[in-house]
Order: sequence, then structure tokens, then C-alpha cells
Amino acid sequence: MTLAPDVAAQHRTALDRALAALEWTLVESGRRVLDAGASHARTDESAGFLYVSAGEISIRVDDQDPIDLTPGDLVLFARGHRRRLRAATAGSTIEVALVPAVAGRAAVEALPDTMVLRRFSEHEPQVIGLIEQMQAGWAPAGSKRVGDAVICSLTGTMIVSVAIRRWFELGCAATGWLRDVQDPHVGRALEELHSDLGRSWSVDDLARSAAMSRSAFALRFRELLGESPATYLAAARMDAAKALLACSESTVTEVAHRLGYESDAGFSRAFRRHVGASPSQWRAAQHVAAAQAV
Repeated sequence: MTLAPDVAAQHRTALDRALAALEWTLVESGRRVLDAGASHARTDESAGFLYVSAGEISIRVDDQDPIDLTPGDLVLFARGHRRRLRAATAGSTIEVALVPAVAGRAAVEALPDTMVLRRFSEHEPQVIGLIEQMQAGWAPAGSKRVGDAVICSLTGTMIVSVAIRRWFELGCAATGWLRDVQDPHVGRALEELHSDLGRSWSVDDLARSAAMSRSAFALRFRELLGESPATYLAAARMDAAKALLACSESTVTEVAHRLGYESDAGFSRAFRRHVGASPSQWRAAQHVAAAQAV
């Protein structure tokens, strides 16, 4: 179906705005070589992408079904995750970890956890050279020249922007994705909320951040995100709690206080409602799953 000219123009403007907000800082990059039959598991607290440069490799992200990948495929991760690779044949991947700039968090929140782009090298050959340059490996402690961090981050931002554009052009984006990122007022409130999840946020606080009246903000928020600010905040806190419990040494009490809960009991009740298990039970299960994946 062909979009009407005015609708197509609106989509282009919204996509441009989303991509402009998505700036990334490079955490690390490198090449991984796998022998046939070998596997590798890791947990990343950050977003990033994985590019298959050779071989047939399957990837399992969190508890999802494995996905078979071939050379030229790219997998984009919008947030922290666990992944396990298994090589059907000898192969290699280029893996890059990134974190989004604060200004782009609302756009990142609207993205799915994982995006698989088949034959990315065929469709976007202009950026493959940039990806291959990242296989040499980079980490903050290993920077050789002044400006490396900035240049490498800009390279990562370009690659991810091209990947998201391709994902959108393929029709993979949810119906409301552009709608969710094109409201700068609600987006600003979401950025502030995610920058301090432990704060005792009220609708009035968020409305002031958005420079809107309370009633207008609450209505617009529900239109864009399909839920109330309070429900969104609770879910965001639980997502952050799972990341902290899985990827840090913080105690349950420390996680609870960091996310604004006044007591362990209140935090545990909220966590159980959202996840179906207590924080301690859930963390223990994650550690068992990670050990079994190695």
C-alpha cells in the first residue's frame, strides 16, 4: 500500500526526529571466533548489535527461541540482555556494546528488545566497512589516540541509525512506534522519569516536565503509550530491578531503595505482582539459567 504524500512526509519527519535523538556511546567492540559446535554465553547490561561476518550461527536472546543467522545478518539489541551463541559451522561475529544518550531514551524505550535484520550486508553495503573496522576491538582502557571514544561512538551511532531505518522500512515497526517518539513534550517527561526512577513521581511532576497541564498530559500520555503514568512507572521500575538483580551485586534492599521503595516488603510485593516470584527467587533462577547456558 502506498502512503498518501502528506502521510509519507509526516512519517519521514517523525523518523528523522527519532534517529536524530538516538545518539550512542560506545562501550566496547570486538570480534568473536567460534569453532564448529562451540557456544558462548554472556550478559550485557547495555544495548548494542551483533553482526555475523562468517559461518552459520544461532543466537538465543534471554528466554526466546533460538534464531538461526547466516553471514551478513545483523541483530540489534535495544537494551540489556542475555545471549547465547552456538556455531553450526566455524564462524565469527562482530559484537558492539552501546549505551543511548539521555536525550534518546524515549525513542529507545519505544523499540523492541531485539531486531533481526536478514541480509543486512546486501541491503546496506555502505556501512559494512564501518562494522568491519570495529572488529579490531575497542574499549575505554585500550584507546590509543585522542578522540577515539568520540569517533568510535559516532561510527556506532551511524550503524545503528541505518539499521533502525532498515527495520522501519521493512515494516517491522509496531503501528504506534513513530507516534510514541514524535511527541517532544511527553518524550521529555519520559527522559526525566528514566533518569531518576527512584523519585516519587506524580502526574503533576511529569506534566511540569512536559510543560503541559496535568489533564492534557495524562490524556496525551495514555494516547501515546496505552497506559497511565503510574502503570508505566511501575513497569519501568520492575525492568530496572530485573537488570540490577541479574547484572549487579546489589542486595535486594539496595535495589529497593534505589528504585524508590521505602521497604523491602513493598518492593517484594510489587516485584511478585509483576514477575510472579520474589526478587531473591527470581535472581537465583537467573543465576541457574546463566550457569546452565555456559
